[in-house]
Amino acid sequence: MKRFFITLALWLPTLVFSQNDPTDCEEVDLLSYNDTSVCGQAITLAAIAGLDNYSWSTGSDNQFSSISLPGTYTVSTSYNSGNFVVNGNFNQGNSNFSSTYSYSATSLYPEGTYSVTTNANNVHTGFTGFGNGGSGNFMVVNGATSPGLDVWCQDIEIEPETTYNFSTSVSTVANGNQALLQFSINGETIGTSFSAPNTTGTWSQFNATWNSNTSSNAEICIVNQNTSGGGNDFGLDDISFSTLCTSSESITVTEIDPANATIFNVDDLCESGPMINLNAVDAGGTWTGNGISNANTGAFDPYLAGPGTHNITYTIDGACGDVNSLDLTVVEETESSITAPESTCENITPIDLQGIPGIGTWQGNGLINTYTGLFDPASAEIGNNTISYTPDGFCMEVSTHEIEVHEIIVPETDLFHEICWGDIANLNTGGMIFLDYNWSTNENLSNINVFNDGIYNVSLTDFNDCIQELEFEVIDKDNCEVILMPNVFTPNGDYENDLFIPITYDYIPKSVLKIFNRWGVEVYYSQSIEKGWNGKHFSKDCPEGVYFWVVEFQTNSGVQKSASGSVNLLR
Repeated sequence: MKRFFITLALWLPTLVFSQNDPTDCEEVDLLSYNDTSVCGQAITLAAIAGLDNYSWSTGSDNQFSSISLPGTYTVSTSYNSGNFVVNGNFNQGNSNFSSTYSYSATSLYPEGTYSVTTNANNVHTGFTGFGNGGSGNFMVVNGATSPGLDVWCQDIEIEPETTYNFSTSVSTVANGNQALLQFSINGETIGTSFSAPNTTGTWSQFNATWNSNTSSNAEICIVNQNTSGGGNDFGLDDISFSTLCTSSESITVTEIDPANATIFNVDDLCESGPMINLNAVDAGGTWTGNGISNANTGAFDPYLAGPGTHNITYTIDGACGDVNSLDLTVVEETESSITAPESTCENITPIDLQGIPGIGTWQGNGLINTYTGLFDPASAEIGNNTISYTPDGFCMEVSTHEIEVHEIIVPETDLFHEICWGDIANLNTGGMIFLDYNWSTNENLSNINVFNDGIYNVSLTDFNDCIQELEFEVIDKDNCEVILMPNVFTPNGDYENDLFIPITYDYIPKSVLKIFNRWGVEVYYSQSIEKGWNGKHFSKDCPEGVYFWVVEFQTNSGVQKSASGSVNLLR
């Protein structure tokens, strides 16, 4: 459908015409509004009110003109500017004009006489009537039957090539034939003759237009054209001879398309979702409705609107405007929650976090499965880790949870020990202090001593209640045994080096000492090697010389070994 755009004046002008210069014609803003638009239907163009006449290019002769097609339309008017007549309202009495009729101030007898008065009955008992408007002077005439007689005349100065309007108000003051009058200028009648009203006490205005051409002076007159007696009695008032001014103004009506306020559809929104901008086919309108935070841009805030269905209206103003509405649904957010520990230790096995209402997506440090919520403290950061859970589905609340992961500090200590038979091993936590110690030996000290080989475990609980296990391994050491025999001894009873005994004898649980002379004869045998040989054989001193010794022994691991050597016996 085609639409029209119309541009008119917006302000209402005041018609002010110059009273100082009767020839001055001012331009008049005839149109009363501007910058409006209409579409499709017929429209009415309006000129300002209060003018005497209107002439539209459409043929209308009143203030308004109805149109239905685009185009340019013109309205014109004419008006009088100033008044060249002096004493046209007779307030100055019988002055400043001439008449072929006789003047009488008191009695209008016979015909062909006139008076200037406020009441026609004052000058003729058969006359009634007052001035135009009910008060003030006016000219009362007992009309003559001779046509062409000048009832009222005045000489005035005029402008050449100017159009003038000659007018007067006429009343009837006695019953009978109506007065018949006509305007004349410079002895020539203008316009058509006009009759006084057919009832007494009524005033009518008459006028005629005239162009001065080259004239600069004019004698203007109102002449009698009545030839009948028995009436022809009338009053004149408000005689005017004014410059006739004209003014016109045009408007252009342009064909345009109508506005389209159709709102683009919007899917359901979540109350915790972001603000969105609503859109329509044509821009420039105003948005209203619950949740609208900016009427110009169409910004809609789901949180401001709240859950429910909200009617949003988009209005494009003007005659070519449009209005459209849309029901927009805001869905209430479904709550969610996380079940998980507040803290844990980095060495524990992965934890299955629990999310309500069900399957969702997990995010955060330490998550090794973002679909099931499997949390591995070893993969997380030491300290606080923020975990978020977003349930699957529309408009689900996102929950967060803090899990503090405590670091496990492993003691710096020797977990492997070798001991020789008869030794002890000290198992300790390297000087670190823990809240609790739990040994596999059922001891609860920070360190223990063990005498035997084997695996020893301790469970350590730190001050964050984190537990760690340490495993100590203790094994028997091979080749721990040491035999060091002297190569000389002096069994002379001086209590110095009197016995042949080991200088060093360690880690040998069982042994046999045998002494042989140089001919291979066994001269000493003992299973108590540490008692020593006193250099005797069957209580007799053995001679000085070199003897050979053999030690047969069993190691702490049960292995049979032997050692041998020689010793020099001196006295």
